Amino acid sequence: MGFDPLPLTFWGRSDLFELPVGAERKKNTHASAWHIDLDQDVRSLMSVKSNFNWFQTTHHELGHIYYYLAYSREEVPPILRTGANRAFHEAIGTLIELASSQVPYMQQVGLISLEETPEEIRWLLTQALQGPVVFLPFACGTMAHWEHDFYEEDLPRHQMNTRWWEHVARYQGLEPPTARGEEYCDPATKTHIIDDPAQYYDYALSSVILHQLHRYICREILDQDVRSANYFGNRQVGMYLHSILQLGATRDWKVVMRQATGEDLSSTALLEYFDPLMAWLQEQNEGREVGF
Repeated sequence: MGFDPLPLTFWGRSDLFELPVGAERKKNTHASAWHIDLDQDVRSLMSVKSNFNWFQTTHHELGHIYYYLAYSREEVPPILRTGANRAFHEAIGTLIELASSQVPYMQQVGLISLEETPEEIRWLLTQALQGPVVFLPFACGTMAHWEHDFYEEDLPRHQMNTRWWEHVARYQGLEPPTARGEEYCDPATKTHIIDDPAQYYDYALSSVILHQLHRYICREILDQDVRSANYFGNRQVGMYLHSILQLGATRDWKVVMRQATGEDLSSTALLEYFDPLMAWLQEQNEGREVGF
């Protein structure tokens, strides 16, 4: 899409692959991207394996990396070298992840053949289960409410795990296979609970932002269906994204959103993306009581 190559230091200083069996050191296996000096020293911590999950995750982290580099310029003071808001950073990462998962792109780069083209509804169902449809109740519900209780309501230690599973039941409709007592602290199994408070609120908003950006790109630049698009090698798409990324936090994020898409923050694009799946699910579940 016309972006400059990554600095050689990215490849030399990043920790990209899983540790070998028996390694003496340990590392956080949750992928992350880092802007070390708020300039050109960008790095990523990953444990890449040869599978589709890491294919998506790698693209996500590179979205962050290119965002860092785009606003690391003289016109943007260091204090404003960050995303338009925190959700914008996640939106760009997941937008590139979504773009990398589009069938025409995967076919063009040789990951799947024309004969392996997945059936649309099955592919959309996979994206829904691995993406926002299942993710949003966790991000907006379980994570956000437990953190609110912990930080704002001074959640007592003897209720931490109980409250977590109450939120899981309420917002996700799940229950543990066996009882989880207060001798456990299941929330702490999420690294963000430990080291990045409120990040899942940003993740939730990012799901909305990325689909608005994606819809604009497909409609106004590519003239392609949002569920079957290909950004690969398109310099117009690259210029459009760079015009957003290079701003950093120098503009109010709502202004950036409006200028980039012509609309305010809205979940319409996200819902439209899954329209065919919703119609299929309504047909399949006709006459059933669905919910929890």
